[in-house]
Amino acid sequence: MSAPTGTSPLLRADTLCMNFGGIMAVKDFSFHIDAGETVGLIGPNGAGKTTCFNMLTGFYSPSNGRVLFKGQDITNRKPHAIARLGLVRSFQKTNVMKRLTVFENVLTGHYMAGRQSLLATFFPGEKVRRAEREARESAAEIVETMGLSHRMNAPANLLSCGELRLLEVAVALAAKPSLLMLDEPAAGLNSHEATTFGAVLKTLVGRSIDALLIVEHNMELVMSVSDRIVVLNFGRKLAEGKPGEILENREVAEAYLGKAAA
Repeated sequence: MSAPTGTSPLLRADTLCMNFGGIMAVKDFSFHIDAGETVGLIGPNGAGKTTCFNMLTGFYSPSNGRVLFKGQDITNRKPHAIARLGLVRSFQKTNVMKRLTVFENVLTGHYMAGRQSLLATFFPGEKVRRAEREARESAAEIVETMGLSHRMNAPANLLSCGELRLLEVAVALAAKPSLLMLDEPAAGLNSHEATTFGAVLKTLVGRSIDALLIVEHNMELVMSVSDRIVVLNFGRKLAEGKPGEILENREVAEAYLGKAAA
């Protein structure tokens, strides 16, 4: 983890636009994330949240605008190159290997830090052995951080939905991100599981990562974990502020409920 120097944001998006065949999915979207904070990105279905995620992480090249991470312009870099800089994302679909144990899944997540030459693979020296020890120690620490120590040696296919979501975050943490971006991480969780999941997320910033960006439809969860919330609607930024301010924003209520209901 290495936060940017000075007072510059960890991540900054400037007037991002995304055009799909003449349809403007995102229009002039700007926001930032500072080290030490959790930011929620919310909005009705089709608002453009996942499109923004894809632009920030290199899966889409913006039609216009730019993305800066730790002061570097990463707008047109490949996803793997962006991840190596410390910006790591999750996906809506599970990315764990069901036949591996919890520990083994998290251990595989250290692949970015554990690359070595073919010669070193077949004839490992002390440097390789030390790296392997450090990876195993790190994996065990991450499993404990996510509250899964009691399931350390359990195959992933035996985990509950809530435990699977925790494991997905653990695998992402193994890549040693500065900024972790979670795309609907609480999907499918019941209220008790979501509460447990949120409590774990609140421990990560400043301990395991520098900052957290979360896209989530569970409003109770996102309001409880976020320091600041950005609201998208029809691809444009509708509002930004603290959770209490967003809850009281009439335009946000209208976007979710319709003008008459709001």
